[in-house]
Amino acid sequence: MLINRYLNREILTPLTTICGILVIIFAGYSTTRYLPDAADGLMTGTTVLALVSLKILIALEVLIPITLFFSIITVLGRMHADSEVIAMEACGLGERSLLSAAFKVSLLVAVLVAGLSLYVRPWAYEKSYWLKANAEANFDFSRLKPGRFHEVGENNLVVFLEGIDDNQERAEGVFIQQYTGTKRKITRASQAWLEVDPETAKKVIILRDGYHYEVAKDGSKTTFFRFQSFLLPLVPKEITSIGYRRKAASTMSLAASSSPEDKAEFQWRLSTGLSSILLGLLAVPLCRTAPRQGQYSKTFLAVVVFAVYYNLTVVAKTWVEQEVVGSFPGIWWPHILLALFLIIMLRRPVH
Repeated sequence: MLINRYLNREILTPLTTICGILVIIFAGYSTTRYLPDAADGLMTGTTVLALVSLKILIALEVLIPITLFFSIITVLGRMHADSEVIAMEACGLGERSLLSAAFKVSLLVAVLVAGLSLYVRPWAYEKSYWLKANAEANFDFSRLKPGRFHEVGENNLVVFLEGIDDNQERAEGVFIQQYTGTKRKITRASQAWLEVDPETAKKVIILRDGYHYEVAKDGSKTTFFRFQSFLLPLVPKEITSIGYRRKAASTMSLAASSSPEDKAEFQWRLSTGLSSILLGLLAVPLCRTAPRQGQYSKTFLAVVVFAVYYNLTVVAKTWVEQEVVGSFPGIWWPHILLALFLIIMLRRPVH
C-alpha cells in the first residue's frame, strides 16, 4: 500500500540520520576518554580506535531505540502540524494506520536491537576487556609523561617519573608502586629504563640506585633494602585470561546462572527488544497535536517520558542485582508500567 511505504520512508529516513549523528557524538566522547591514555603511552592509537568502535557497538542497543522513539515523534508531529493526518482520516485512514506503520518499523528495529543485546554486545565487551588487558600488559614505559602519576591496570601498578633525559631513554626520579592483594611493593630509584627479552618478549624495568619496600596488607611485616641495580618484571606479554566478566558472558550462561547479578543482566538483554516496540508504539498517541500547534510541541513531554522510563529500568536492574526484588517482577515492572501508559494514551479520545 502506497501510504505504508510513505510512512515507512518518512520514519526510517530521520531514524538513520539521527542515529548516525548520535553515533558520531558518542564516538567523539569515547575518543576523549581514551586519548589521554594514548598520549601517556598506556595505549596505542590502534587500540584506541578498536575500543571506540566496540563502545559504539555496545551503545547501539540504547541509541537505536532512542532514535526510533524520537524519529516517530518528529515525523508524526510534522504530519499533525501539516494536517496530513486529517487528510488521511478524510480518506478513511485513521490512527490505526499510523500504529500499524509504527509497529512494523518498531518490530524490525526490535529484532535488530535484540540481536545486538543478546550476541553482539557481550562479544564487544569481551573484546574490549581483552584489548584493555593487553594494553595494560604492554604499556610503553619510555613514553610515560613526567610529572604525573600513571595508573596501569586496576590499581595494580602506579608509576611516577620526575623527568626523562634528553635522549628519551632513561627516566629520572622514579617512583613505582605495585599492589598484589596481600602486600604493597614500593620502589624509589634515581634512574630507570625498559628492556625487552628478545626470546620471551617479557618486559623488565631496570632500576638503578634506590630503595625497595614491601609492606604486608595488615601491616604485620615490612621488608626494606637499598639497591644499586634492581629488576622489576612486568606482566607477561601474552594474556591468558581476563577472568569472569558478567557483561561479556554468553546469554546462555547467564540464563543458567542463579546469581542475582547474572539474572539482572540476562533480563536486561531480553527486555531491549520489547522496549523498542513499546517506545515505537507510544510515540504515535504521544505526538497527537491540535490544529495550528507546532510539530515539536510534544518533544519536551517525550523527553520526560523517556527519561523517567529509562531511569526506572536502571533502578529495576539495580534492585534485582541487590535482591531487593526477585526474578519476578525483576526488571519487567517498568515495561509493564510503560505498556499501561501506552494503553491509557491510546484510549484517550483523538481531538
